[in-house]
Amino acid sequence: MTTTWFLGANSRGGFASLYSGFCAGEGDYLHVIKGGPGSGKSGFMRAIGAAAERRGLEVEYIVCSGDPDSLDGVYLPALRQGWVDGTAPHVTEPRRFGADGDYVDLFQFVGTPLPAADREQLLQLSLAHKRCYRQAYAYLAAAAALDEGCRPAVPAQLLESVRERGSQLIYRHGGKGGENRVSRRYLSANSCQGRLRLGETVAALCPMAYCLDNALGLAPLALEAAERAAAERGLDRIVCPDPLDPSRLEALLLPKSGLALLAGDWVLPASRHVRLDVMAADALSAEARAERRRGLRARDAATGEALAKLEAAKALHDELERIYRPHVDFTALTAFTEETVARIFR
Repeated sequence: MTTTWFLGANSRGGFASLYSGFCAGEGDYLHVIKGGPGSGKSGFMRAIGAAAERRGLEVEYIVCSGDPDSLDGVYLPALRQGWVDGTAPHVTEPRRFGADGDYVDLFQFVGTPLPAADREQLLQLSLAHKRCYRQAYAYLAAAAALDEGCRPAVPAQLLESVRERGSQLIYRHGGKGGENRVSRRYLSANSCQGRLRLGETVAALCPMAYCLDNALGLAPLALEAAERAAAERGLDRIVCPDPLDPSRLEALLLPKSGLALLAGDWVLPASRHVRLDVMAADALSAEARAERRRGLRARDAATGEALAKLEAAKALHDELERIYRPHVDFTALTAFTEETVARIFR
């Protein structure tokens, strides 16, 4: 089985990282890859993942939240080994070098120093790239503020009913037992390709999925209650924060039970719908519902501006890679990659 996740999020507060929890279990060994744009980090990891898949091994892929076509990590559970792009914005270092981690140096295949003309162009592109991200994060902060600001006031009794619905889903379908292990992953991302959701991963792990209404912002309350109920039962779980506002939950997955709880509408083979918004219908005035709709339109407009800035940042990053590529010794890099793959699976 292969699964795909995000470990980073372009959020209201800037880049939000879950990389510290990647390949961090007992017995895990993490290889931290260092290299510049276009130096082959993603291709190196894809070669490892492809070799593992050919051998029938489970593979966990981590894709870049800014550019989902790029790979930022790969983990092989059977070998307890992982590889991760350790460069900004998710700078990573081995926890205990030589004991549970080391470095993979791909800078060695880049001829430096670069010509003066290339260095000047790289400087200008890097500044423009950072500026696009600053602007994107400003729009995302505005989007989150709009979403939060237009949530209607809901009676406390109704909020408790919403939490109870989340708990009930665990009591009915979550099963019992487990080791109370918790993983944290993002299931969606604000990216250069728009807002992306990894529905294939949900379908692969959890045949039973419940989509919780979230137009009124109630789904995170149900998910938090569900997560507490799962913890009380000692269930292994994957907790998925919302990439726009990581303080709120977007999903809870219980792979051993085959159960997924998701905020909002997801396109999944056999999902069921939990109508949280209907529960609040009688408690909200027509004016409150209209104000929420206006706020959501404003939120979506701000999010759209952020996604446009991320798309512009991707174009600038492509230019950075274009400048670096002529200075990369791809013949030596390919040989190094093949030698590494052979050593891993010998």
